[in-house]
Amino acid sequence: PIAESNNFIVLDRYRQEWKVAESYQSEDDLEQELIQDLVNQGYEYLPSLTNPEALLANVRVQLQALNQVTFSESEWRRFVETYLDKPSDSSVDKSRKIHDDYIHD
Repeated sequence: PIAESNNFIVLDRYRQEWKVAESYQSEDDLEQELIQDLVNQGYEYLPSLTNPEALLANVRVQLQALNQVTFSESEWRRFVETYLDKPSDSSVDKSRKIHDDYIHD
């Protein structure tokens, strides 16, 4: 960007990404479009995240990098079992933690 304010951005160059399909999309097409949108926004796509264990391993890596800490195995296990993936919490409870109560100490 050349200039940026709360109301606008002036670009030195515009590159059109890709067009959204105007017709019916299958679930797979919709998923691929979402993934491409996120990649275009700078997110890294990790196709290996296909199960809860892989997801938790990635969360651990990202939290350690974000907070500049290294969890020991016992610290990580306690954090997961008592907060992040508490067995007694429903999916809604877990989602609320991430969105509303994301600071845990």
